[in-house]
Amino acid sequence: MLRNIYGVSSKDQDDGFSLPRYATLGISFQKDGYTFSLDNEIIRGRYGGKDKKTAKFWLLRGGVEKEIEGILRLRLGLIYPAVAYTSTVGDMREDIRSPKIGGAAGVGAEFDRFIFDFAVYGDPAKSYVEQEKVVTSVGTITVKF
Repeated sequence: MLRNIYGVSSKDQDDGFSLPRYATLGISFQKDGYTFSLDNEIIRGRYGGKDKKTAKFWLLRGGVEKEIEGILRLRLGLIYPAVAYTSTVGDMREDIRSPKIGGAAGVGAEFDRFIFDFAVYGDPAKSYVEQEKVVTSVGTITVKF
């Protein structure tokens, strides 16, 4: 998957902005009601406002999902920032606290046209910025038409 292929940016010199490019490649397979997945994501390019900053990230992710009764799904995953660099901070990887790995746990349920998902995850990069362990959560509701 490629996102922001053309490097979205504003032409306005005073308050212009830009976003880096993303490239993700992954694989998954299913066996005995489990889905196993591996992917890696590369984030590279300029970001920010008038003073364009650069970012280089390489994230490795792995996870497993268990389907229960065809409706409920339980998920566990890990994220490893192999490269975490920005021009403003430098190499964040050196200062990310041990074990330098983020984890995730989630649950999802599907009912007819509605899909509910909830996840809790550790964010090693944000933990570096805030200099303390950061745990974040996210929830989504999807409606299929």
